[in-house]
Amino acid sequence: MRQHSTRDPFVPVVRCAADLLAVVPHTLGYWPADSLVLFAAGGGTAGACVRVDLPADPDDERFAEAFVAELAELVGHDALSDRVFAIVYTSGGTPDRASPGGPGAVPAVLGLVDEAARRADRAVAARWVVAGEHWWPVEDPEEVRDVARILDSAVNAALVAAGSSYATAQRQAMDHEYGALPAGTRRGVAEQAARWARAGRDGWHRLDRLARILAVWEDVLTGVRDAGGDWLPAVLGHDDDLLGFLAAGLSDPVLADLLLAACATDDSAGVLAAAAMWAELCDGEPGTADPADEPTGPTRAPAPPGVADVPRRPGAGGPGAVRLPASDAGELIRLSRVLSGEWEETPAWPRLDALYRVLQALAWLLDPGGTPAEQAAEQAAEQAAEQAAEGAAGAAAGPEAAAARAVLAGVLVELAQLNRFRARGSHTAHFVRRATALVPCHPAALRVLRLADARPVPLWARDRATAWHS
Repeated sequence: MRQHSTRDPFVPVVRCAADLLAVVPHTLGYWPADSLVLFAAGGGTAGACVRVDLPADPDDERFAEAFVAELAELVGHDALSDRVFAIVYTSGGTPDRASPGGPGAVPAVLGLVDEAARRADRAVAARWVVAGEHWWPVEDPEEVRDVARILDSAVNAALVAAGSSYATAQRQAMDHEYGALPAGTRRGVAEQAARWARAGRDGWHRLDRLARILAVWEDVLTGVRDAGGDWLPAVLGHDDDLLGFLAAGLSDPVLADLLLAACATDDSAGVLAAAAMWAELCDGEPGTADPADEPTGPTRAPAPPGVADVPRRPGAGGPGAVRLPASDAGELIRLSRVLSGEWEETPAWPRLDALYRVLQALAWLLDPGGTPAEQAAEQAAEQAAEQAAEGAAGAAAGPEAAAARAVLAGVLVELAQLNRFRARGSHTAHFVRRATALVPCHPAALRVLRLADARPVPLWARDRATAWHS
């Protein structure tokens, strides 16, 4: 059984409600809005901090049962916690009107929390409501206090002094966790990515190319990892053609999964051996797949004529020959366990963090205009979907715009996958929503949700020794 780490004497001690509430945004990375937060504790230390959206109708019986089951599952993952604190965050109001659902919504939500805690064999130690600029304990709603008391708490001051910070909004925290592009950056990555999406078409998951593609990624990620805090220049130092190539390949779910597993295990050779075994299984299935369908796995079949070659490795003088390992059923089993979250070893977090940084930089480069541009793209995608549904396919956006949206969606899905590995459910859902706004019913994005539903917390995230640490 795992044990909580020894207390660091320099870590601030939570002594009052304001101190505990100050920990929440630092843990999540942003100040919650319209959220229910459950903060577990036990053995004198803090445990898991879980955030979910406030339900629109907590009184609906069928929804309530599913909601309680989900909360109990999430809270129960921290085996060392014996109690949980519940905080309801709303946009504003007073103790009698503090929720979008009206005066009865907060008691109804907290009633679901009580039931979930009972099922998970946890005690609800305390409950608070944070509404706009005020907060109060549920048991004593007349004790309304200013949020300034949370911001001025000793714990918040100590965390800020130690270098911790959080975003004022959820989206800001998720889309710009590692910074932003330097002001005035103008690059042609989006155009090159769209070109590569066309030139590389059904060739990303071909075994004869996968080894070389992963080798290119390995060189880029090694440079970013070794750059430490100065990682963004290490990404921007590559030309638009190479960055566009990296982004375009993530629109292929097979390549995206293999890249994720190669980073998690820090074992590209093992992942390629798994891919070879996977290809044997896929190629052995009867029938021919429609090229327009999502690929179900790698294939040994050669790439179609006209597919552009893989660019040269950044760390080598030429393309470089990469030997493909023999197929290995054991490696395929490991691959499936990694992707499902059932692997019992420690992910290679430095390499996964390097991948996260590259993905965020690619997302910024593919959408340099920021929020307004993305909103316009999302609106265009929604309008195109509506027009197609009405039989007006000719009015949809051109192939260039569609290719650009598909590439950005692939990058966002990989970010969602990484956040699933980090056991960050809110971040996972956020990037899935962004991807499906660009490409409605995006198959790979919907698969991420299915994986997250099947195992909300990966095995490695249950142990502080193996889980990701920000």
